[in-house]
Amino acid sequence: MAGERTEAPTPQRRREARKKGQVAKSPEINSATILLTAFGLLSIGGLHIYQVLSVLMQRSFTGISTNDFTFGTLQNAGYVIGELMVWAIAPFILILMLVGIVVNVGQVGLMFSQKAIVPDFNRVNPLTGFKRLFALRGLVDLLKSLLKIFIIGLVVYLTLKNNYLSIATTGQMSLAMGVSKLSQMGITMGLRVSIIMIAIAAVDYLYQRWEHEKSLKMTKQEVRDEAKQQENPQLKSRIRARQRELAMNRMMAAIPEADVVITNPTHIAVALRYKRGEMQIPKVVAKGQRLIAEKIKEKARQHQIPQIENKPLARALFRTVEIGQEIPAELYQAVAEVLAFIYRLKSSTKQYRTIG
Repeated sequence: MAGERTEAPTPQRRREARKKGQVAKSPEINSATILLTAFGLLSIGGLHIYQVLSVLMQRSFTGISTNDFTFGTLQNAGYVIGELMVWAIAPFILILMLVGIVVNVGQVGLMFSQKAIVPDFNRVNPLTGFKRLFALRGLVDLLKSLLKIFIIGLVVYLTLKNNYLSIATTGQMSLAMGVSKLSQMGITMGLRVSIIMIAIAAVDYLYQRWEHEKSLKMTKQEVRDEAKQQENPQLKSRIRARQRELAMNRMMAAIPEADVVITNPTHIAVALRYKRGEMQIPKVVAKGQRLIAEKIKEKARQHQIPQIENKPLARALFRTVEIGQEIPAELYQAVAEVLAFIYRLKSSTKQYRTIG
């Protein structure tokens, strides 16, 4: 069918879509990569963070005697601990932010689209949301969510099942050893979930690319229309110049048939034609200003066509009547007076020639 989108998108189509913020992007890649990075950092530097925070807390409460243990001293110690915790965790947060930026840029490149941040009220329309829920993309998103829940639940279940005895023995360990054991188990579980999430994200990205390419496809008519719009500007310019040249030649060829040329006198020239018995209303056969006006007057002199100076009428005709059009009703009287004068002039000339 003619309206089917079967053609691959053109570069122009891709640029327009990108300007609107329509790009192939999977949010799953961002979240899965950040999650994997977070658990990777914890597996490498988690013990260091724990040791640093333990030392900081010990130092914060050291020196507070029983007599000084008031709400004020406790509050000050809390402020110190909070500030030091921020400084201890800040490098990890910065790394996660950097990873998020790199992954996002890796998917879509450097891009800022104002249209993408303009509110779209169709997104909050219940009817539109209901339709989107049962669309292919909505079903895919639902399947992804169910798959993630299933995988996370399965990994947690298998981890707890395989480490049941280890978890049970943590009650016999010291607090530090118990926390370390459970933390290591949690980090291992998080890494496994993250790796599986990366695999899901990769599949989702391939799907997003496929769906994006499908949405950009064009009909044959759209491709033809775009090709016309993208024609060589120089070719268009040459065509327009040729069209102007042909129009000028046709106009100059019509001047010998004119009955009178009305001038400004130096800036505007309008040639009128009126043949009684053939035409009901006078018609403009040529008009121009400055250089073209001079050419019209020169052509009129060559063919002995009368030239009448009438500034208001010349301006009105030039402004309101196109070449080949009849004069408007409001100019009938003024043009009739000019033509009557021309006819009287021609009649007097004929009588003079007859007498002579």
